[in-house]
Amino acid sequence: MSVKSPFEDLREEHAALLREMQDLHSSVRGLAGAETSSLGGAGVVRDELEMFRRRLRVHFRREEEGLFPEARRMVSEGAKGADVFGSFFAEEAEDDMSAHAALASRAEEMVQLTSEIEDAGGADEGSARKLLALSNLTAGLLQRHAAKEDSLIFPMLEKSLTQEQVDDVRSRLHQIGSDRDLGAEGEEGLGQLGGDSDS
Repeated sequence: MSVKSPFEDLREEHAALLREMQDLHSSVRGLAGAETSSLGGAGVVRDELEMFRRRLRVHFRREEEGLFPEARRMVSEGAKGADVFGSFFAEEAEDDMSAHAALASRAEEMVQLTSEIEDAGGADEGSARKLLALSNLTAGLLQRHAAKEDSLIFPMLEKSLTQEQVDDVRSRLHQIGSDRDLGAEGEEGLGQLGGDSDS
């Protein structure tokens, strides 16, 4: 049985996050449009958003600690094509890290706002508009970010990294774990649990 590529694993994470964001956007629209007290609804949406925020952070950690170091090492060691790839990756990695920070921040804002809506007993017109705007912004950011990595960054790395380097990436992703390892411990348990991404 062939071993799954770490890039395939990360692409699948993108697809799962995009599906989850789509479901969340539907929940947010329902909460924002509720005419009666949505105390219970806000709590449910907040919990869904909190899990989404955790999954995002795990995914970003896998990319930043599991994937990017190998690309940086390839550039620093002057691998074949690294001169061209190096300048490209330096720019794209910085842009990627900014996108990670922006997405994490928007997700955190959404969690905070749904907590405030729950405390208030429901969404007023202002909080409903703000929550919908944040949801739209987050969905758009995530879609653009995933598309760029899937169609530009990952293919370039797939062509440039040796099999040994790809194996190193897979090993690091395994050590970090995945969102499938998220349980009651949250992100704190990831370091010890390891992932099943190469099973």
